[in-house]
Amino acid sequence: MSKPWTTPRKLGVLGTGSALPGPAISSAALVARAAERFGLANPRRALAITERMGIATRHLVRDFADAREVARPGDSNPELSARAVQSALDQAGLPIESIDYLIGHTTSPAQHLPANVALVADHLGYAGPHLELRQACTGFANALMIAHGLITINPGARVAIVGSETASTYLDPATLDSQPGQLVNFVQMGDGAGAVVVSAPGCGATIDATWYGAVGMGRAPGISLAVGADQFEHDFEAIRAEGHVLFDAGRATAADLGYDLADAHRIIPHQVSGRIGAQMARHFGLCPTRAFVNADRVGNTGSAAIWIALDALRGEARTGDMAIVLGAEASKFMFGGFAYTHG
Repeated sequence: MSKPWTTPRKLGVLGTGSALPGPAISSAALVARAAERFGLANPRRALAITERMGIATRHLVRDFADAREVARPGDSNPELSARAVQSALDQAGLPIESIDYLIGHTTSPAQHLPANVALVADHLGYAGPHLELRQACTGFANALMIAHGLITINPGARVAIVGSETASTYLDPATLDSQPGQLVNFVQMGDGAGAVVVSAPGCGATIDATWYGAVGMGRAPGISLAVGADQFEHDFEAIRAEGHVLFDAGRATAADLGYDLADAHRIIPHQVSGRIGAQMARHFGLCPTRAFVNADRVGNTGSAAIWIALDALRGEARTGDMAIVLGAEASKFMFGGFAYTHG
């Protein structure tokens, strides 16, 4: 493994925000809908998968009324992203005009060109520069690296980052019986957006160190969306085989930067399932209550997951609490994370 990119520099966290589409839908209701509308032949199997994954509810931008369906009005990827950024701005007490750079990351854009983030800017009324990363569950770490660079160049800058997914629109429910992998996608996924506004550190909450690395050179992707394809594909065996490697790499990198999991009040792992916290704790020999997981309630929200989880954690954290994020992505086996101190 090549050396990951790291920075011990701090960032100030001015605000965080989330946006989840519509009311939560339970696994039982979702599976029943698939059986009624699309002839899902084995609903018990689908429910067994949700039980193994520990995902009870999720939020979706579509109603699965039709096999081919776009996001409902008001819940498109750019609209969710804009709501999450606005929530972070409201928490920070800042107007959109105070943002100097806007960074988006997603694997399920509303369209390829113009970039999804350009549409986010339109919804926000933001006239400044922006860029987009086509990246899933470690997009947050790459976005933070870019924010570090921007703020180093201009210490007075404020950068908004938003991760978003509307992956339910990339699924054809008519394939659930013929393609077992799509059945997993169907019951695992959740739609949503999460955002953060960062700046040079001040007297409040901080991101204390950030890292990002990859171990996937020469390996087939664990998750992919091929050119011309309209559904995500998983190599579940490869993901199971490599998952612990990514967690180990994240833990080792955090330790090299001076952050030990044993010292963290909470640990936010990659939000792949509702059971990932217990699995991570068992792997590292930690108490399961140290893990913070909300995938059981919102599903796997991909590129949005870490920001949504951090926003939720901040709602219960106490001043001085330290959390460590262990992000992982199966597309080409990347890992990333950061240490966070609540203020």
